[in-house]
Amino acid sequence: MHHNQILIQQLGLALRKHLQGFVFFDGFSLNRNELVLVFNKIDEWLSIKLIIEARTFFVQFYNFPLERKGSSYLLFEELKNIEFQTVFLHKNERSFQIIFSKNYSLIFKLYGSLANVLFFEGNKLKELFRPQIESDKHLLLNNFTIEEEENDYYRISTNFYIYYNEKDFPVLNIEPDNNLTNKQFPSIFDAYNEFTKQYLGKYFFTQKKEKLIQQFENELKRWKPIYLNAGKALQFLQINARNEELGHIIMANLHLMKKGDESLLTNDFYNNTNTVSIKLKSNLNPQENAQYYYKKSRNQKKEEQLLTNKIKQANEKILLNEAKLAAVLVAENMKDLRQFELLETKSKRKQEQRETYREFLHNGWKVLVGKSAANNDELTLKVAHKNDLWLHAKGVSGSHVIIKHQNNKVFPNEVIIFAAQVAAYYSKSKGSAMVPVIYTPKKFVRKPKGAEPGQVFVEKEEITLVSPKIDY
Repeated sequence: MHHNQILIQQLGLALRKHLQGFVFFDGFSLNRNELVLVFNKIDEWLSIKLIIEARTFFVQFYNFPLERKGSSYLLFEELKNIEFQTVFLHKNERSFQIIFSKNYSLIFKLYGSLANVLFFEGNKLKELFRPQIESDKHLLLNNFTIEEEENDYYRISTNFYIYYNEKDFPVLNIEPDNNLTNKQFPSIFDAYNEFTKQYLGKYFFTQKKEKLIQQFENELKRWKPIYLNAGKALQFLQINARNEELGHIIMANLHLMKKGDESLLTNDFYNNTNTVSIKLKSNLNPQENAQYYYKKSRNQKKEEQLLTNKIKQANEKILLNEAKLAAVLVAENMKDLRQFELLETKSKRKQEQRETYREFLHNGWKVLVGKSAANNDELTLKVAHKNDLWLHAKGVSGSHVIIKHQNNKVFPNEVIIFAAQVAAYYSKSKGSAMVPVIYTPKKFVRKPKGAEPGQVFVEKEEITLVSPKIDY
């Protein structure tokens, strides 16, 4: 309802009344879907924020100047200090036109997810808030018909209502819903402010909640099969694997066997059965066959321990994610979900702590090695000094390697060779006998704009050929 024609016309009328005597002060975009317009009259201010989110538009109003941020993009600069004159409503449209002196105008085209603000000089389109909407680039002023002021649309309302639908999302309307609890506002600015706050709060909460539910359900889908399969595998091992017992039976019957035998048929004194047939390796003697089964038994016990640990880990993950899922399902607001944001933050910090660089010391020289593409960027772009020596396996992906400089000392050749071997070892060419490795002072390494993580450009380089290895 907040985007119906009647409310948008009421918004235009409210701006027409409020902006008398104001001038345009500033316009900027905080991101591709958020616009701020600031108006000023001596010591009075009106800031308008237009937000495109949840496949529709929202507006907020402030009685103080919203300021630009570092990443903001300037818009409508020609309007700076230009006087506001009036607002025209558009006939049968969800739009209105703010008129300024010098034949300038701004059209608020509030078509849901296609909402936009267009800057005109006369009939000439000069600038768009959202240039990605291609169809708006061809709009002209005469595409819009001005509503006659005698029309009922020019009657300003002082009653605006917010009520909540069956999904608990707010609805903004000029008429109350007699079947629901309504909150009344005398000002459309206040009504839109409250509506935007409530709707986006509910929307972001719902988005976050659904994301967490999906996340924990996916974790359960991942760990439940692991738990079941590991349990079945452990049960199979415990029921069917008798390697240690078979080894003992062989040892008790060495006198009945000789090298070359392929099986042993004898009494099974573990299961009180008459006989057991044990498969033998003909190339082993009786004692070696017994040792073969003992070795299989030891491997079996290791496998059982691994499966037991996997079952324990999977069970812990299942219980943890079931508890998280249960808590999310009953969450009613963002505060209830904040605990999961804290958990994610702690998890990221732990990951960052684990993502420290590999570090070597060779003949008194420190060598640092990246662990991932992002880690490589951090090492090269933030940690390395311009006088450090930078190395990388040529022509393949791999770790960035840095030799830390020591005042004005020359990098010893044996240290360069060592670092090059490390760079070769931590690269896709690790399996090659010899690997070409480039090296250069870090000051000749830069990252092009738009490059993928870990990708850099080297202005000049030297090459050495080494074998991939680490002597530590």
